[in-house]
Amino acid sequence: MPFLMVNLDDPGDCRRAIQQLRSRVQTEVVAGRGRQAVGQSGRSHGLQGHRSPGPEPRVAELPLGQKLRRIRQRGIWTHLVQVASSGDQPRSLMEWDEALGLPPNKMRSLKAIMAKLENRFAIRFLTPSAEAEPDAAGNPRYAMPPRIRTAILQIAEEFGEVLAQ
Repeated sequence: MPFLMVNLDDPGDCRRAIQQLRSRVQTEVVAGRGRQAVGQSGRSHGLQGHRSPGPEPRVAELPLGQKLRRIRQRGIWTHLVQVASSGDQPRSLMEWDEALGLPPNKMRSLKAIMAKLENRFAIRFLTPSAEAEPDAAGNPRYAMPPRIRTAILQIAEEFGEVLAQ
């Protein structure tokens, strides 16, 4: 296959290159060459797409233990273990900073990181406590759900990470 030189600053040249690539891809698919290259992971390395042909579960559908083991590989894990080890008392984010010995507003940053993981993994690490009153500044108090706390502590103990309470 000859190499194609494309002037990326010229929109017309880019359009012609895209058209040639589409034509080439269509030729490969029609000839059946796009289905042949499948690697060990089961993912197609041909021209058929980016999804694996097998039923690979999304991380949100995994059991809680598997989700937490994946999260354990991230830097936020030590903070989750600290929160789980600190008891079930609801606290505002500022109170969490004090309880965990973190710099001011660190828990706010951690909560934002947690939110990304919570959305991806479909779990909640800290939930607003319905029973607890807001703190002096009017901020809600958060608590870790018992099921999440127990699972985090079990995994942390499994790996020798449980903190002294």
